[in-house]
Amino acid sequence: MKLWQKLFLSSLSLIIIAIDIVSVTILSNNHRLLLEREKSHAVREFDYFAASFANALTYEQLRSDKVALTDEDISAIADDLFSRSNRPSAAFKTDGTLVAMNIFNELGIPVSDQEYLNSVLNGNNNYTVRIFSDEGLSLLTIGSLTEAAGENYLLITATDVSEIYTMKEQQTRFIRQVSIISAAVVSLILLVTTMLLLRPLSRLNTYTKAIAGGNYRIRIRKRGSQEFRELAENMNIMADAVQSHAQRLEKIAEDRQTFIGDLAHEMKTPLTSILGFADLLRIRKNVSDEERMEYASVIVDETKRLRSLSGKLMELTAMSGTEIVKSPVSLNDMIRDTQNALVPVLGKNQVTLKCQCDDITLSADEELFKSLLYNIIENAAKASGKGQEIDLTARKKDGAVVIAITDHGIGMSEEDAAKVFQPFYMVDKSRSRKAGGAGIGLALCEKIASLHFAKLSIKSKLGEGTTVFISIGKVAVL
Repeated sequence: MKLWQKLFLSSLSLIIIAIDIVSVTILSNNHRLLLEREKSHAVREFDYFAASFANALTYEQLRSDKVALTDEDISAIADDLFSRSNRPSAAFKTDGTLVAMNIFNELGIPVSDQEYLNSVLNGNNNYTVRIFSDEGLSLLTIGSLTEAAGENYLLITATDVSEIYTMKEQQTRFIRQVSIISAAVVSLILLVTTMLLLRPLSRLNTYTKAIAGGNYRIRIRKRGSQEFRELAENMNIMADAVQSHAQRLEKIAEDRQTFIGDLAHEMKTPLTSILGFADLLRIRKNVSDEERMEYASVIVDETKRLRSLSGKLMELTAMSGTEIVKSPVSLNDMIRDTQNALVPVLGKNQVTLKCQCDDITLSADEELFKSLLYNIIENAAKASGKGQEIDLTARKKDGAVVIAITDHGIGMSEEDAAKVFQPFYMVDKSRSRKAGGAGIGLALCEKIASLHFAKLSIKSKLGEGTTVFISIGKVAVL
């Protein structure tokens, strides 16, 4: 069952129940008031009738000058009085003996029942009220002890209250009809109101389906009540997050596709060279020592490049989703160890490395951080000319650390500087391949930096040199 149906049916049910409760309460209260009024009127008539009965016995006793009236005399007087009153009435002695009765027998009302007489007898001079109903006739009986001619009698009179019960039935039918008509009118109004109130929810549902279907650019208009406006705003925030996440996933997928394509291309070139020169050595029967050395040198160089490429790829893959173990490490010691490891590279290129470092201790994985420094300094050496210098400075400021590695080599354009962290991107591909580069060193460096709460940035100018900054956050500085 849909929400609007639940709201409509539950609200309609509550309204109908409320109308019925109010109607029944009013009807019952009105019926009770009418009965109370008839009861008061019946009690007054009973008092008058009882006084008339007592006066009639006293008058007959005085008229006949008798000390005590016989049962026959009392019955005759009561019959005469009852017949003249023309109303249901009865008189009993306290032992239950009937003195006189009028109309009750014809109506079949069991006022002579011993249980009823006992209830009147035990009324302690109060009025006993009971309503008898039979075949559309309703009588309100009043019974009480009355003293007359020196004896106690049980007198019972009745008042016809059938009209009150008939009126109640008519009012009940009327209320039932009004309730049905009211329910129809209210249901129509409630249905229209519910649909209007829930229209924003239907609109939200439409937008949600569109977003779920992949239309992340759609945004919900903020209309309706405050609750719906807040819901629309939250839905838009969710759509922004989903769109951002989807775009990020698309970018990752594109980068991976590019990575795979570049990897295939990068591996194809050295493999082609290796296969070609190896095939020459296999096919040609007469190969001079000079040619054999040349072919072997190419094969060795290309094999080294493949080995470097595979090693870098393994390191890059290992960085993804891997927890590293950090410990307090001296930055000075790591720089010194890296400088020693780079002596062959720096000597080959006749480049000098000058280091100035504050006394700094980092929380880092020592080998990974050394790899970060090694890759950046190696790239600086490859970009430098013979006899040039590379400057490395490490300064501590406001709890953070900035390491700057500056070369005075070929430099690069702003466009190239923005892409150097992409895997396999090389500014001068021919020169980089000749130097044994694979184009993934800085991508690896960026991964290592992120694991150490650090960021890499590059400042470069074509023909003047390049500076790579390693900005390490306070959280990694001890």
